Amino acid sequence: APFTVSLMCGVLLSIMYAFFTPNMLSIFRVNPLLRESAASYIYWRGAIAWAALSQAVALSVMMATRDAITPLKIIGLAAFFNVIGDALLCVWPLSMGCAGAAAATSGATLLSCGFMLKALKKKNLLPPIRLPTKKEMASLLEFTGPLLAITLTRLGGFIAMQRAAMNLGVQPLAAYQLCINLMIFFLLFGEPLSQLSQTKLPALVDANDAEAVRATLKSVLTLAACTALGIGGVAFSAVTFGSGLFTSDPGVQLLAKQAAPALFVAVVTAISCVAVDGAMLASRDFGFMLLCGMTTFVVQINLLKRCTSLSFIFGTFTMRLGSYAILALLRVWTGYGALGRVLRNRQPR
Repeated sequence: APFTVSLMCGVLLSIMYAFFTPNMLSIFRVNPLLRESAASYIYWRGAIAWAALSQAVALSVMMATRDAITPLKIIGLAAFFNVIGDALLCVWPLSMGCAGAAAATSGATLLSCGFMLKALKKKNLLPPIRLPTKKEMASLLEFTGPLLAITLTRLGGFIAMQRAAMNLGVQPLAAYQLCINLMIFFLLFGEPLSQLSQTKLPALVDANDAEAVRATLKSVLTLAACTALGIGGVAFSAVTFGSGLFTSDPGVQLLAKQAAPALFVAVVTAISCVAVDGAMLASRDFGFMLLCGMTTFVVQINLLKRCTSLSFIFGTFTMRLGSYAILALLRVWTGYGALGRVLRNRQPR
């Protein structure tokens, strides 16, 4: 059911982007000078929304089998393809700009999706495409309903960041696009931490095994801290020393380098937050997650109204995820939520 539903939702998204992109850009009051390049980017990315969602489901299935090597190889290959595509389509010889960046990313997504599905088929885990039953839909919505609301608040934050970058001008927008694409790429390396929590913790929480939960959380958070610092350093180096691979514009390169420290902090915070988020998902603490998401979203929106630089934009992202991670850890430490009750041996109210 999840695979079929992801395909259905992806196709609907692709149709929406194909027919309603100009209207959306008008609603978001995008600068008319930027609409053509923005629309070209959205058309390319929107066209493969179905593949992006299918890839996410396939990745979750692969991680549930505790096979982290196959997804890592596939993601690494897709990343290499994306980098080469950016160089060829954005810089030389085609110089397609935003459309080239989107085309390269879309091609990499299709490549990784195809290899993910092939790997699932090889393991006899590829689900058939069929309409889900009412029982399957009810079971799916019990989990995805609250999660959808949480995801929408997070998506709203990215949209607000994009709008803030658009308001800064063409060069800042190009630099932002370079930085945000690199950030999203490097955040993929934190996804196994979330999957690890979601795989290990539910059974331990159900068994009320406080010692095992505590040991698992300690291991995941320690691994997350080390991973975050390492990946953050690589992201910083990629922007500082490798921006010329993605753009030939000196102004865009300079703006990207200026935002590199903020990007480093954002990546470190985000990867650390991914590990905490996995624990919250494992305990199905959706009410808390949604409340934090909505509150930090409102704060971020108001802060972005005062945006003056790319570093400020990434700073609001860091604020949002950092606040959520700190509040989540405080909630667990004080004995609230499913995880907190297990650790404190408290009974649910």
